[in-house]
Amino acid sequence: MNTKRIIALASFAALVISTAPAFAAPPTVTIDWNTQKIASIVLTTQYNGTPLGSHSTSAETIDANLNTGTGICQTSDTEATTGTINFGNVTPDITQYTDCMELNAVNAAIGTNDSLGYSVTEAATAGYPASGFLLCLLPNGTWANNLAATASARAAAPSVVSTTACPAGDFAMNGTGGTLLSTTAATTGTNLGGDVELVIAPNAPSGVQSVTVTYTLTTN
Repeated sequence: MNTKRIIALASFAALVISTAPAFAAPPTVTIDWNTQKIASIVLTTQYNGTPLGSHSTSAETIDANLNTGTGICQTSDTEATTGTINFGNVTPDITQYTDCMELNAVNAAIGTNDSLGYSVTEAATAGYPASGFLLCLLPNGTWANNLAATASARAAAPSVVSTTACPAGDFAMNGTGGTLLSTTAATTGTNLGGDVELVIAPNAPSGVQSVTVTYTLTTN
């Protein structure tokens, strides 16, 4: 009797299974969007403020390398607001180069969500003198993606005795300019801070000079 009941129940279960309906695949919905690129670059001069990377209204040091000459550099630059690097009154030597270097002169703060990366270039776009001078940008720290603001560690102005080209590793802030950094990744904050050195040739021409340097951020 028990055996017959077990067989019957098994047969009933098989019947239920074999007659169960086939369900369709679960329905789906597609959600699309297209995130646009964003990018920004902010320049700050005398960036040795608090926090580091912000403008300082205190006197920023200008170091001099006279290369045995008698040229004159101002000892500091004090600016109430960001945007200007002012070497003030400078005096050339008759026969020797005069090098004036402002510490923590300018910082470029970069941000972009472009996953393919970006590049930063600079060049003088107005006012660069035809002869007698050279402007060089000297990197503070090793420039790389996501570098935090970095203060100058230079104890003296390097000797530069040419107005043709800046030393290796530095960037001329002339009409040609240069590529400061090129990467293949996004950044939430990259800082390219540097000292700026004014190279004054022997017997450089007198007069007021005012050079505009433009930084350009290009996404990939």
